[in-house]
Amino acid sequence: MLEENNGFPELTESSTRLLFLNFGPEEVRSFLPLVPELRRKGISVEIYPDSVKIKKQMHYADQKKIPYVVLAGPEELASGKFTLRNMKTGEQQKMSPEELMDFFV
Repeated sequence: MLEENNGFPELTESSTRLLFLNFGPEEVRSFLPLVPELRRKGISVEIYPDSVKIKKQMHYADQKKIPYVVLAGPEELASGKFTLRNMKTGEQQKMSPEELMDFFV
């Protein structure tokens, strides 16, 4: 409700460093084991709670000033590599789960 009514102060920055976008249950299962591992290593991680349009999920990351998002859609599921997007620069790179872990540690 606070998000919908712009109830958060604009200067508040998110401590979340990484947001996994939600393409659906099968895709979420592909990265779910990484979330607790990243958190154990001190990386603040969120999973977008619903599989809504990607544009809406990216807008959420922008609003919360989350610096990185992970796209784990059908293409990534097939290739076994996630797409890591830098929200500030727009740069994207494909990474295996191990490379993703190494990137943040």
